[in-house]
Amino acid sequence: MAWGEGKSLRELHAKLPFLHFSELAETHESGPAAAVDVSWRLLREQAADAPHFPEFGLLVDAAETEPRLRQLSPMSSHWTLGFSAYPGHRSPVVVAIVPSRAGRPYRVQRFLHEGVLGEAATADEAVALAVAHLSPSLGPAAAGNGESPA
Repeated sequence: MAWGEGKSLRELHAKLPFLHFSELAETHESGPAAAVDVSWRLLREQAADAPHFPEFGLLVDAAETEPRLRQLSPMSSHWTLGFSAYPGHRSPVVVAIVPSRAGRPYRVQRFLHEGVLGEAATADEAVALAVAHLSPSLGPAAAGNGESPA
Protein backbone atom coordinates (compact mmCIF):
# COMPACT_ATOMS: atom_id res chain seq x y z
CA MET A 1 0.00 0.00 0.00
CA ALA A 2 2.55 2.63 1.11
CA TRP A 3 4.85 1.51 -1.68
CA GLY A 4 2.35 2.52 -4.34
CA GLU A 5 1.58 5.83 -2.63
CA GLY A 6 4.94 7.33 -3.55
CA LYS A 7 6.35 7.23 -0.02
CA SER A 8 10.09 7.77 0.40
CA LEU A 9 12.24 4.86 1.54
CA ARG A 10 12.58 6.43 5.00
CA GLU A 11 8.77 6.76 5.26
CA LEU A 12 8.40 3.13 4.16
CA HIS A 13 10.93 2.04 6.79
CA ALA A 14 9.02 3.97 9.47
CA LYS A 15 5.85 2.04 8.55
CA LEU A 16 7.63 -1.24 7.85
CA PRO A 17 10.65 -1.49 10.19
CA PHE A 18 11.68 -4.85 8.74
CA LEU A 19 12.37 -3.13 5.41
CA HIS A 20 16.05 -2.39 4.87
CA PHE A 21 17.64 -0.55 1.97
CA SER A 22 21.10 0.56 0.94
CA GLU A 23 22.58 4.02 0.93
CA LEU A 24 22.58 3.91 -2.86
CA ALA A 25 18.86 3.08 -2.98
CA GLU A 26 18.07 6.06 -0.78
CA THR A 27 20.36 8.32 -2.81
CA HIS A 28 18.37 7.55 -5.96
CA GLU A 29 15.56 9.60 -4.45
CA SER A 30 17.85 12.66 -4.63
CA GLY A 31 18.32 12.32 -8.39
CA PRO A 32 20.79 10.86 -10.87
CA ALA A 33 23.73 13.15 -10.03
CA ALA A 34 23.61 12.15 -6.36
CA ALA A 35 23.37 8.46 -7.29
CA VAL A 36 26.37 8.79 -9.61
CA ASP A 37 28.43 10.47 -6.87
CA VAL A 38 27.62 7.73 -4.36
CA SER A 39 28.30 5.02 -6.95
CA TRP A 40 31.78 6.44 -7.56
CA ARG A 41 32.50 6.61 -3.83
CA LEU A 42 31.38 3.00 -3.36
CA LEU A 43 33.54 1.96 -6.31
CA ARG A 44 36.59 3.68 -4.77
CA GLU A 45 35.88 1.83 -1.52
CA GLN A 46 35.67 -1.45 -3.42
CA ALA A 47 39.05 -0.74 -5.07
CA ALA A 48 40.60 0.17 -1.71
CA ASP A 49 39.33 -3.11 -0.27
CA ALA A 50 41.14 -5.06 -3.01
CA PRO A 51 44.86 -4.34 -2.50
CA HIS A 52 45.59 -7.77 -4.01
CA PHE A 53 44.27 -6.45 -7.36
CA PRO A 54 45.98 -3.08 -7.92
CA GLU A 55 45.05 -3.02 -11.60
CA PHE A 56 41.41 -2.57 -10.64
CA GLY A 57 42.31 0.40 -8.41
CA LEU A 58 44.38 1.94 -11.21
CA LEU A 59 41.42 1.55 -13.55
CA VAL A 60 38.98 3.16 -11.11
CA ASP A 61 41.39 6.08 -10.56
CA ALA A 62 41.92 6.61 -14.30
CA ALA A 63 38.19 6.37 -15.10
CA GLU A 64 37.16 8.74 -12.33
CA THR A 65 39.51 11.46 -13.58
CA GLU A 66 38.05 11.29 -17.10
CA PRO A 67 35.16 13.82 -17.27
CA ARG A 68 33.13 11.86 -19.85
CA LEU A 69 33.16 8.72 -17.69
CA ARG A 70 32.86 10.58 -14.36
CA GLN A 71 29.42 11.85 -15.37
CA LEU A 72 28.16 8.33 -16.04
CA SER A 73 27.00 5.78 -13.50
CA PRO A 74 29.78 3.26 -12.79
CA MET A 75 29.27 -0.36 -11.77
CA SER A 76 31.45 -3.42 -11.48
CA SER A 77 30.77 -7.06 -12.13
CA HIS A 78 33.50 -9.65 -11.67
CA TRP A 79 35.98 -6.71 -11.59
CA THR A 80 34.82 -5.45 -14.98
CA LEU A 81 34.06 -1.74 -14.78
CA GLY A 82 30.93 -0.72 -16.68
CA PHE A 83 29.39 2.68 -17.34
CA SER A 84 25.74 3.54 -17.87
CA ALA A 85 23.86 6.70 -18.74
CA TYR A 86 21.22 5.70 -16.17
CA PRO A 87 22.00 4.97 -12.53
CA GLY A 88 20.38 1.86 -11.17
CA HIS A 89 19.96 -1.84 -11.58
CA ARG A 90 19.30 -3.16 -15.09
CA SER A 91 20.55 -0.03 -16.83
CA PRO A 92 22.27 -0.67 -20.15
CA VAL A 93 26.04 -0.40 -20.16
CA VAL A 94 27.43 1.93 -22.84
CA VAL A 95 31.05 0.76 -22.46
CA ALA A 96 33.01 -1.50 -20.10
CA ILE A 97 36.66 -2.08 -19.24
CA VAL A 98 38.19 -5.34 -18.00
CA PRO A 99 41.28 -4.70 -15.86
CA SER A 100 44.65 -6.14 -16.71
CA ARG A 101 45.33 -9.42 -14.96
CA ALA A 102 48.26 -11.83 -15.06
CA GLY A 103 50.09 -9.76 -17.67
CA ARG A 104 47.13 -9.54 -20.05
CA PRO A 105 46.13 -6.13 -21.42
CA TYR A 106 43.14 -4.08 -20.31
CA ARG A 107 40.18 -4.89 -22.56
CA VAL A 108 37.53 -2.39 -23.62
CA GLN A 109 34.14 -3.90 -24.39
CA ARG A 110 30.75 -2.80 -25.65
CA PHE A 111 28.97 -4.73 -22.88
CA LEU A 112 29.96 -5.93 -19.42
CA HIS A 113 31.10 -9.38 -20.51
CA GLU A 114 31.33 -9.39 -24.32
CA GLY A 115 31.80 -7.31 -27.46
CA VAL A 116 35.54 -6.55 -27.39
CA LEU A 117 36.33 -3.13 -28.91
CA GLY A 118 40.08 -3.14 -28.29
CA GLU A 119 42.93 -3.67 -25.86
CA ALA A 120 45.32 -1.33 -24.07
CA ALA A 121 48.54 -1.70 -22.08
CA THR A 122 47.63 0.75 -19.29
CA ALA A 123 44.55 1.88 -17.40
CA ASP A 124 44.88 5.40 -18.86
CA GLU A 125 45.03 4.02 -22.41
CA ALA A 126 42.01 1.78 -21.73
CA VAL A 127 40.02 4.75 -20.43
CA ALA A 128 40.95 6.81 -23.51
CA LEU A 129 39.86 3.93 -25.77
CA ALA A 130 36.56 3.60 -23.89
CA VAL A 131 35.87 7.33 -24.21
CA ALA A 132 36.62 7.14 -27.95
CA HIS A 133 33.74 4.66 -28.24
CA LEU A 134 31.18 6.83 -26.44
CA SER A 135 28.54 8.58 -28.48
CA PRO A 136 29.38 12.31 -28.77
CA SER A 137 25.83 13.12 -27.68
CA LEU A 138 26.07 11.09 -24.47
CA GLY A 139 25.58 13.45 -21.54
CA PRO A 140 25.41 13.13 -17.77
CA ALA A 141 23.51 10.22 -16.26
CA ALA A 142 19.75 10.75 -16.32
CA ALA A 143 16.79 9.30 -14.45
CA GLY A 144 15.26 6.15 -15.86
CA ASN A 145 16.74 2.93 -17.17
CA GLY A 146 17.14 3.51 -20.88
CA GLU A 147 14.05 1.53 -21.82
CA SER A 148 11.07 3.04 -23.57
CA PRO A 149 7.88 3.03 -21.49
CA ALA A 150 5.44 0.30 -22.46
